[in-house]
Amino acid sequence: MDEADRITTPLVRGNDGALHEVSWSEAIERAAGGLKAARRSAVVTGGRLTIEDAYGYSKFARLVLGTNSVDFRARPHSAEEAAFLASHVAGRPMETTYADIDAAPAVLLVGFEPEEEAPIVFLRLRKKARSGTLSVYSVTSFASAAVKKLWGTPLLAAPADVPALLAELAGGGLVGAKADAASALRQPGALILVGERLATTPGALSAAVSLAAASGAKLAWIPRRAGDRGALEAGCLPGLLPGGAPVGDQAAAAAVAAVWGAQVPAVHGESFDEALAAAGRNEMDAFVVAGVEAGDLADPAGAMAALGSARFLVSLELRRSAITDIAHVVLPIAPSIEKHGTFLDWEGRPRTIKASVKSDHLTDLRVLSAIADEMGTPLRLPSAAAARAELAALGTWTGDRPAAPAYPADSAQRGEADAGALVYDGWRLLLDLGRLQDGEPHLAATARVAQAVVNAQTARALGVDAGNRVTVSTARGSVTLPVAIGAVADGVVWLPLNSPGSRAIADLGIPGSAVTVTSTALDGEAEGAAAGATGVAS
Repeated sequence: MDEADRITTPLVRGNDGALHEVSWSEAIERAAGGLKAARRSAVVTGGRLTIEDAYGYSKFARLVLGTNSVDFRARPHSAEEAAFLASHVAGRPMETTYADIDAAPAVLLVGFEPEEEAPIVFLRLRKKARSGTLSVYSVTSFASAAVKKLWGTPLLAAPADVPALLAELAGGGLVGAKADAASALRQPGALILVGERLATTPGALSAAVSLAAASGAKLAWIPRRAGDRGALEAGCLPGLLPGGAPVGDQAAAAAVAAVWGAQVPAVHGESFDEALAAAGRNEMDAFVVAGVEAGDLADPAGAMAALGSARFLVSLELRRSAITDIAHVVLPIAPSIEKHGTFLDWEGRPRTIKASVKSDHLTDLRVLSAIADEMGTPLRLPSAAAARAELAALGTWTGDRPAAPAYPADSAQRGEADAGALVYDGWRLLLDLGRLQDGEPHLAATARVAQAVVNAQTARALGVDAGNRVTVSTARGSVTLPVAIGAVADGVVWLPLNSPGSRAIADLGIPGSAVTVTSTALDGEAEGAAAGATGVAS
């Protein structure tokens, strides 16, 4: 982590509009006063938190702010994803594990690029595939180098086509690679591994659930961020209490109230996107934000405008960011190397961390506890150990589960593809513009070259060759990159989502968006350099 912009002292916005260093007591008093005056508040936790800190935000939102509007998904997300997580993931630790990967005869990857998004999973898959006892199939718009490293079979599909392809695999009468994949999934021990990117494809998670039911394969969700599974189990989702208990269930509310000594809100909360929309209508007064990068969101500019319109914004953060720059109170917290805690991996397996650097910086949990005390509603969570004890007392939900998602595909997006419009798809590369690489230029220099990848047919239609540059545009903006030719679905332009020269979500919109592509002239020197980098980007 680059220390140059680390926040070490509380900051409060003064009457002059600037942030000023103040004492902890003044900052806590200001944060408590602003939150207490708010009629409606929302909490966004991001993906960097230990489960103990995430639990602190979950309890703070419900007990102190009186709202279920708490969401860990500081990225593109959907109501379908929330329904999927509530019905199939939360409160179900260790249902699918690395041992299942080691024993699986077949794995289907859907919206999930393990080498870039979960390298340890990739290595386990590769180890199994090298033995010749694992068949890997990938539903993807782009057959990356990782699919080849797994000796896998790509099932190419544009984003809007993914639900229909999964429905085909659930049915019968298939031929070729689809028939092989459908048959492989029906073997005992087969797995379907889905990534968080499916949240941006309407109907895809619903189709994955149906495929798992039809084939008998186990279904597992593998998020990209280290803190996401723990935040989910801690109750950082608008419709879920800790342990996967559904909001609004009387038995669940009673169980939480017995541990907390107070009633919990019964009304379903708002997702981060819904809270931002409410702020844009001047209906959301305050936000408490932890570890959120604007560039990770579905509409960075819109999100910043909405957060900026809120009457009060509290940011608990490590480093200066676009969000801390507009916050009313900024409270510095300790990074993971300076605290004890627990992360849950995608299996739901606890991974304990211990402070490796002595520090006086406070954890998120301690800062939240100080604000809660000032607001007159103590959290009674003096330490990470106390938070773990409460989570253990709450346990995991054993009652009825929310219904599985049954969302339709996006017919409008499918119609655009049928009409011949190009769409873009992509994912984040392991080494990209992520802020953890700041201050590490040598590591950053090993990142893959950002390229726009199309298939040969699309390249001919566009009149471009490998090494030419193209500009990919939407109403939001544009991205200009050299072209590479690869195994890409028809009508799709593949782009890295957050690499140098390609901040695709910020500049174009979410994957699956219709785009226009135009050839961009190069001078001789640049064209020669591009021609030397025509290997596929991932």
